[in-house]
Amino acid sequence: MTEFIENLVWDTEFFSVPIGRIKISVLDDETVAVVLDDAHKDGLRCLYFEADSNDRTTVLTAERNGFHLVDIRVVLEYSFGDPPMLSTKYPIPSELIITEAVESDMPRLEEIAMMVGKFSRYTFDDNFRSDEIERLYRTWIRNSIHGLADDVYVARWAREDGDVVGLVTCLTRGEIGFINLMGVHNANRRMRIGVGLVQFALEWAVNRNLGSMQVVTQGRNVAAQRLYQRMGFITKSTTLFYHKWF
Repeated sequence: MTEFIENLVWDTEFFSVPIGRIKISVLDDETVAVVLDDAHKDGLRCLYFEADSNDRTTVLTAERNGFHLVDIRVVLEYSFGDPPMLSTKYPIPSELIITEAVESDMPRLEEIAMMVGKFSRYTFDDNFRSDEIERLYRTWIRNSIHGLADDVYVARWAREDGDVVGLVTCLTRGEIGFINLMGVHNANRRMRIGVGLVQFALEWAVNRNLGSMQVVTQGRNVAAQRLYQRMGFITKSTTLFYHKWF
């Protein structure tokens, strides 16, 4: 680890490639020279860089030095009142039920998580194989069930053979709640399942007296942004996510 770089042990072990993260959000010619030199000394193959999207010098510096834009990271936030409350109750299908996930749901959860991964920054970087990305999202949902998230909930139709059709994972940090992963099975889109899951997550936050709920999505995922915005989330920040390979 250096002044500007954090070596990412988990990512390195998972992808079997030395990976690091640039700890600052702005770059200029002088700083990037130090960063790249340190990366070479550390033997890194890939650097993640989350850049300030409003800094022109940073964007131009990244482009000149071979950083590849893989994502626009959008953070949306729903702020509750005092006391916390929901501003609107949204209609959802009467036959849709949302319950806590159980281990037997895992195959379907992994399937949905892999669908979510199609929008990720890894998918837009040819240096990561599709099977690695699928394994990443399978691991993410498994780890969420086993403690990475505070709670994992699933949506299914209220019938005996009702498959899981959507999922949402929730966690807290201080007074803020986070939707860490949310997705609906491709075969069940446009059925207001996402509305039900997001509303459930907001109620989850209200029950914990949290001040706000945040979610991160991709700039390319317009459908997700529209869903959150319709339900009262507003954009909190946008950053540019780059990968640099050596």
